[in-house]
Amino acid sequence: MQTIIELFNNLTNPEWIMRYGGLYIVVLIVFIETGLFFGFFLPGDSLLFIAGMIIANTLSPFALPVANLVYWVTLISVAGILGNFTGYWFGKKSDRLLFRKDNWLFKKKYLVQAKAFYDKKGGGAIMLARFLPIIRTFAPIVAGMVKMN
Repeated sequence: MQTIIELFNNLTNPEWIMRYGGLYIVVLIVFIETGLFFGFFLPGDSLLFIAGMIIANTLSPFALPVANLVYWVTLISVAGILGNFTGYWFGKKSDRLLFRKDNWLFKKKYLVQAKAFYDKKGGGAIMLARFLPIIRTFAPIVAGMVKMN
């Protein structure tokens, strides 16, 4: 019990977070938020802002502080891209299950409308979805379900 209390007390301590790999948790959260179905509730935007502040104030293992920034920006970007690929793949593999009958989240009518929208707007719709908090999680999944190229 004492360990759990210590964990919650240290969650606001940036030095403790950095010592125990906190920025790698940020990378994992970005991956989950952009690609996995249940990631829509994660605080991606505010988390990236805080991660930037932590990166700016940490001692860098690299010779140049800019290298630390480039490392983390690259890692977080790759996590977002891989998350999108994973979401697309998940949507492509699960389309047969979700197209069979309507359920509480996906209705066949909505998927047909999404396909028409993606066919009309193309990649611009996906690019715009990257900047809309909840939609960014579902956009690659729905794109995979409607087999967007």
